[in-house]
Amino acid sequence: MFKHQALPFTLITALLLLNTPLLSNEAAAASSHKAKATVTATKLAELSINDLNQKAKATLNHVKEVIPDLKNYHITSILKENVATTSGPIERLEVILSSTPEGTTPDFGVVHVNANTGELISVDIQNGLSASKVLGDEEVIKKGKAHLKLLFGKQAEKYKFSQIHSSTVQDNKTQILVIYTSPNHYINVTMDSVGKLKTIKKDIYPKAELEGNNK
Repeated sequence: MFKHQALPFTLITALLLLNTPLLSNEAAAASSHKAKATVTATKLAELSINDLNQKAKATLNHVKEVIPDLKNYHITSILKENVATTSGPIERLEVILSSTPEGTTPDFGVVHVNANTGELISVDIQNGLSASKVLGDEEVIKKGKAHLKLLFGKQAEKYKFSQIHSSTVQDNKTQILVIYTSPNHYINVTMDSVGKLKTIKKDIYPKAELEGNNK
């Protein structure tokens, strides 16, 4: 039996909103990016692909290779920021990619990587949602695990399905959140109604908080 109601409404809403496409056009994207850089100027450093170490480059190249939507995207910005995590502070790279298919508004992708170790932290693909009929739980869970395998290779084997939630957003289109857990942390995978990857993110909340809400 799949777990659909384990998380309280406020937490489900927060998780889904964090994974909802936010950049609807080029102007909004530019404004948002500029505002962030201005507010956190003392913490950020503008970089180029040549400034990244080999591990970070390899991770970014792998992400672009295994996610079809990102293959033809070009890098528009690379920022380095000191951030707090459940395992201590790290230097995190924020790589923003964009593409403008003919006759459309720009699409965006945001990739977060540990600047030193090259560990993939998250991927967010902001190019809209499918209007197709929603797949069943079992198929969505399989597709989510397939995304984990593409991005994390053998490491994906340690993640087990935990919970699934769906939400109607963006012109009555469906977004599905699937949570996979490992012995020491978890990953949120958000897909559209046909299982196409939209966001994958490690440890949005401390594991203890998630476990506490499941009791």
